[in-house]
Amino acid sequence: MTKIDDLLTAIFYRLSCPEPETLCDYHLRRLPPGERLVVARHLRDCPHCARELEMYASPDEEAEGALDGVLSPSKDRLRGLISRVLWATPSASNRLVPALRGGPYAQRVYQAEGVQIVLEVQPATSGYRRHRLLGQVEPISIVTEVELWHESEVLESSAVGDGGYFSFDRLKPGAYTLCLHGDEMEIWQEVVV
Repeated sequence: MTKIDDLLTAIFYRLSCPEPETLCDYHLRRLPPGERLVVARHLRDCPHCARELEMYASPDEEAEGALDGVLSPSKDRLRGLISRVLWATPSASNRLVPALRGGPYAQRVYQAEGVQIVLEVQPATSGYRRHRLLGQVEPISIVTEVELWHESEVLESSAVGDGGYFSFDRLKPGAYTLCLHGDEMEIWQEVVV
């Protein structure tokens, strides 16, 4: 039984996981948008690939020593390109509060390792069955850009403004995915509009 178990483990272990090169390309932001979302969703559920990604993000002392001799001028630049993937989770703070920019709307609060994301959906000022997605991220300095995805493609991108605010207008009802980019992390959040 042990031999069969070992054989099956060898055959099926990480069968549906992306190749190491794909994970590396994901970190370096070289993957096309559709593949980036697929890999990010896989990383949410696969502890093996998440650990492998952590190896890219924080090499051990031995790997750093090897890099010192060959790539020391660009080692910091390489670390800057590599990001960690986080999925924001709902906070217990979901409540009706004054809206981010006027009127009482339901806000949803999400958190991921010290980052708080407040989202609200408002009816758009123009257009039938269109909505506006407003958001605020704290602390402001961690996230610089927000992308809105729909069905594995990037619809829009927005810089995070003063006060950590961002918005997307004229959205049709449906499921979207937000990707918040920072220098050292990437936070993903699924949103229903």
